[in-house]
Order: sequence, then structure tokens, then C-alpha cells
Amino acid sequence: MTPPAAAIPYFRDAVERALAATGGVELTAPAQVSGIDGRRIGRRTGNALEFSEYREYRPGDDLRRIDWRVYARSEQLMIKLYSEEIDPRCDVIVDHSASMASTERKASAAISLAAIFATAAANSGFSLNLWHAAGTFRKDPAPASPLLWDFPPFETPFSPSANPASFSGQFFRRGIRILVTDLMGPDDPAPVLSRLADGAKRAVVVMVLDPSELEPEPDANVLLVDAETGEERELVLDEGALARYRERLENHRAMWAAAALSRGVLLLPLSAADFCPEIRPDELFRAGLLK
Repeated sequence: MTPPAAAIPYFRDAVERALAATGGVELTAPAQVSGIDGRRIGRRTGNALEFSEYREYRPGDDLRRIDWRVYARSEQLMIKLYSEEIDPRCDVIVDHSASMASTERKASAAISLAAIFATAAANSGFSLNLWHAAGTFRKDPAPASPLLWDFPPFETPFSPSANPASFSGQFFRRGIRILVTDLMGPDDPAPVLSRLADGAKRAVVVMVLDPSELEPEPDANVLLVDAETGEERELVLDEGALARYRERLENHRAMWAAAALSRGVLLLPLSAADFCPEIRPDELFRAGLLK
């Protein structure tokens, strides 16, 4: 096992900040109730239906749900309502492409986010997998212990969306799946989002970008280097170039958002500045991911 601190000097600091700020939070599980709106979350695995409550029969209700014993006692037609148990399972996937370390702040934020989600899942009693999308798709041996993660550096020359087949058949069924990434690639979002959502109760893509990527500063002459391909391009970063960049970034994000929405995936854009150097997880609570 490679000590994470040797590969990423700021790894321990990023994890410890996350644990200090959010160590007591829990992951919010989705609930699905058959026949009634509400929330009831099972703590054991299985796909059984668990009795919730009664209500009066309405025309069109499934007759098989009438409790005839209640009718025999009260002469009222009552329908049994059931809460479906949600398997307490979670997969956290970390994108280890080189663009995730375009700045140290961004890489630290990604590490902190992964630690927050993993710790929240463990606090909620979830079975947990942590996946490193780093060339090969690898499961971490200590998913619930972030300080012990075998965490490779951010240096893979392509993003997970460039290899969606690696997502196939490896996740928990009927659980929550959270991908921490920057979506900084030209890949078609459909295949990876479909893989992520297939068989999940909830699928989330956390898109983390550095402020310098969200709002670059004007500069007379800059050399841009693609973190994943090494391609270099010299540009005059004036207001016109910045306006075109912002438009393309917004179009790129809108493309992913539309593809996510059509597949029932939550896309959550975040700024690395909210997770490094200080942890401000408000957006995670507002999105209903943490409680």
C-alpha cells in the first residue's frame, strides 16, 4: 500500500479538515413508499416491503391490498400501505484524472469531499465502497477510514467518462452512488451517466472546479497546458477570450445537467473554495445529501 502522504503531501490535511468539520454528519438516504408519500428507511438489506399504515379504500386501489380482517371487525374497507426498504449501501467514486489537480486547492477539495461522503455513509450505517478511477477502476481496502486510504495521485491522462465501461457491474445495487469529478473533458456524458444510474436508488455527480477555472483573471499572455494530454497553447487572455471561455463552460455544464436530469442523476456544481482551506458544506445540506 502506498502511503497517501508520500504521493500527495496535502492528503492528510485535507482529510483531517473534513473530519473535523463534518465528522458527525450522516448521509441522507432516499425513501420510496408504495402507495403513499412519506419516509421510512430500512436498516437491513433486502428488497422486502414493510407495513407502514392503513388508509380507507379508494376506487382504483389494488384490491389485493384490502385487509379483510379489518373489514370483518369494522365493516370498513382499509388498504395496507407499505414502505419499501432502502438498502443502506453507498459507492463513492473519485476521479483521479490530472485535471483534478490543476490547483492544489482543487485536489484538496476533492479529497475532502470524498472523505465527507465516506464518513457520512459510515455514520449512517451504510455498507460502503470507495472507488479510485485512476486508469483502472480500483476498490479501496479501507473505505470507511479516510486516513488509511490507498489514495493514488491525480495523474490519470483521461477522465472516468472516457471509459464508461469500467463502471459496469461493480457497484452495489439499489444504493447511493456519488462521483466526485470536474467533468473537464470532451466526452459524451450519456454513457457514464447511464452506467452510474443503472440499478441505483440515487446517483449524484459532484462537479468541483477551482475559482480560477470558474472565473479566470485576465492576463496579457498565458501558456495553457492541458493537464491530461500535455498539449500547450499560447493565448492572449483578454476580456473577449474570457467571455468565450465562460460561455463554453456554461454550455458544457448545461449539457451535463440536461443529460443528468434525463437519467435521474443529480448534478451538483461546487467551488473548491468552499472546501479548502476551510470546509463549508452548506451546499451538500441544501442538496439533501447530508443531514
